[in-house]
Amino acid sequence: MMDYFFQQGDDETLVVGFHGMGNNEYQLLTIIAQLYPTASILTYLGPLGNKSARRFFSPLENGKVDRAAFTASASEFLENDWPKFADRFKKVIFIGYSNGANFILGLLEQQPELAEKIILLHPSFLNFEFQQGANTEIWLTTGSMDSESLPGDVLKLQQQLQKTFPNTQLILVDGMHGITDDEIEKLKKNI
Repeated sequence: MMDYFFQQGDDETLVVGFHGMGNNEYQLLTIIAQLYPTASILTYLGPLGNKSARRFFSPLENGKVDRAAFTASASEFLENDWPKFADRFKKVIFIGYSNGANFILGLLEQQPELAEKIILLHPSFLNFEFQQGANTEIWLTTGSMDSESLPGDVLKLQQQLQKTFPNTQLILVDGMHGITDDEIEKLKKNI
């Protein structure tokens, strides 16, 4: 079971957040509050590693994800952590940054109708396999100089997702792998 932070909001929306590598369950709180100020917030702490290496799934080896371990991590979350909150809110939005965004993609492989909207900040193109899709609205972001979430790879990910999730959009901003104010402003205008 993952540790989590929960804050009750004023409406029937739940925003579920997954931090980037080396961060914690509080990393996305300000961003979520900017995007959805009246929503309830649920953020998880990655169960693997510690401090600067904390994450949701095992590190890549030779640029590839350990598919068996990755799928098992996603399955464990869907079976043990998510059911506590899954049916308590009318609208569910998932947001993840970097390692957390990639973890959400693993959840989508198994449960395509996980949320009404998904925001993936600086995800990676890790050869995900989407057998089924949904009308879920998906937003991808990356920076034009991002050396970890390469813009060309995120464009490939968008094209892959659009085959099963037709409501997938990409926002490209100036900058590197960090989340910028410009990125948040563009998300506010579009989502």
